[in-house]
Amino acid sequence: MMVGLDIDGVVADFIEPFLRVVEKKLGNGPIHMDSITDLSFKEHPYLSEEAVWKCMEEVSYDPAFWRNLAPLISPQEWQELDRLSRKGELVFVTHRYERETYSIHEVTCEWLKEHGVSSPIVRFTQECKSDLVQELGVGLFMDDRHENCAAVAEKTAAVVLMPHRLYNQSFSHPRVKRVQNFKDLFDHL
Repeated sequence: MMVGLDIDGVVADFIEPFLRVVEKKLGNGPIHMDSITDLSFKEHPYLSEEAVWKCMEEVSYDPAFWRNLAPLISPQEWQELDRLSRKGELVFVTHRYERETYSIHEVTCEWLKEHGVSSPIVRFTQECKSDLVQELGVGLFMDDRHENCAAVAEKTAAVVLMPHRLYNQSFSHPRVKRVQNFKDLFDHL
């Protein structure tokens, strides 16, 4: 079975370092993780969607930001992902932005190799991930964003998993199963 994984928020800790960028840019002091209840930031007490998108654009032009993300999974889980990858059963599906100043594909693949996936296959899209999941024949998909999970659940036959994160707790969908860790993902294989 082909497994499709998002990267940021699934295997890479995007939100913590991103919040540090937002803090620095806005100068309003610390932003605590538990104040982020959804990644659109629409309900945050003082973060505007516009300010967040400006920071997102800023990090999209910074290869060091992406190179320095911490992994969210254990070395043993990376080994299991590498095993799937070697069998041709793993693809990473991401919305990371391509920029003319550097190759996000190269930076992303280097990061995945550094953490244990020896020959990662990464597909980038700015379109709905469900289209790519369908095209690739993904049977098991994991993403931390509710919009992506809902679209994949509604438009494909893939089993959809959502890792437990503070910022995605308000989401519920009958075809999306919440998981606590990667053991839950591997149990589906």
